[in-house]
Amino acid sequence: MSKPLVKFVIGFIVIGGALVYLVINAMQSSWAYDISVDDFVAKSSETQTHSSRVGGVVGIGTISRNLEQMQLNFKLEGQDVSLPVSYQGTVPDNFGEEKEVLVEGRLDTNGVFQADRIITKCESKYKAKARGEDESESTSVHNEMEQ
Repeated sequence: MSKPLVKFVIGFIVIGGALVYLVINAMQSSWAYDISVDDFVAKSSETQTHSSRVGGVVGIGTISRNLEQMQLNFKLEGQDVSLPVSYQGTVPDNFGEEKEVLVEGRLDTNGVFQADRIITKCESKYKAKARGEDESESTSVHNEMEQ
């Protein structure tokens, strides 16, 4: 093999290896699955180094905000335990006490979940309306469409 060809092959292997490493590293950081607060706390020693998505309810009276630093602290409540959460960034509009949320991030060495992202669940969009609720409104719309 000629010297330029050897350099090309070595360069190709190095660049290809670096790209594969970067892709795998990026994919692992986004591989987060939903876990309840109770399960996360029970397995916290195993999950400390991994990115996780934890779901629970924002505790009553646990929200504290620092608007200047865009810092939010609260407790995410499970069935039996709670998890302190710290988040820095823009807070979703429908975030509040007793709201269901998912937080993505990692547990720090102090036992505080450092969230990179907060996802709120909007129950009203996904719950079926109770029978008879707004039935007159939907009937009038249906009647107008028939005419």
